[in-house]
Amino acid sequence: MKKFALLSIVALSGTAAFGADETPAAPEKDNQAKTCCTADNNDCCDECWLDVETITVEAANGDPIAQYTIAWLTDTGMNNVPQDPEKAKEMYSKAVPGLEKAAADGDASACCALANMYATGKGVDKDEAKAKEMMNRCKELMKEQKDTQDKADTPSADGQKM
Repeated sequence: MKKFALLSIVALSGTAAFGADETPAAPEKDNQAKTCCTADNNDCCDECWLDVETITVEAANGDPIAQYTIAWLTDTGMNNVPQDPEKAKEMYSKAVPGLEKAAADGDASACCALANMYATGKGVDKDEAKAKEMMNRCKELMKEQKDTQDKADTPSADGQKM
C-alpha cells in the first residue's frame, strides 16, 4: 500500500492517542508526489512527500493534505523547515476548508488530519468530541479501503486477481 509521509506526520502529531491502529493510504491525486511514487518500490513515497519543495508546490496548488503537511512541518520544525508557530497557525487555518471537503468526500487522510487539529486546537477551536468523530470516520474509511484492497488482491477461481 502506498503511503505518504503525511500519514506518518499525522501519527506522530498525536492521532495515535485516538487508537488508530492502521495508517490510511493517501488519496490518489495527479501530482508530483504521486508521479514519483508510481515505481514498484513503495519506499519512494516517503522521499517524495518529505521533499518540502514538492509539498510546497502542492500546497500552493490548493492540496489540503499538502497544506496540512506544511503547517505541521512549520509548527514542529521537522525536516529542516524553520519553526514558526504563528505561520503554522495561519497555515493550519488555511487547510481547514479543503480538509473538511476532502473528509466529506471520504478521504481518510483528511479525517485523520482534522482529528489531530481538533484534538490539539491547531487551526480550529479545540473540540475533543469532533476529534473523536473525525478519528472514528478515519477508521471507518481505512477499513473500507482495506476491505476493497483485500478483495482486489484475492485471486478469483481462475487464479486471476479480481
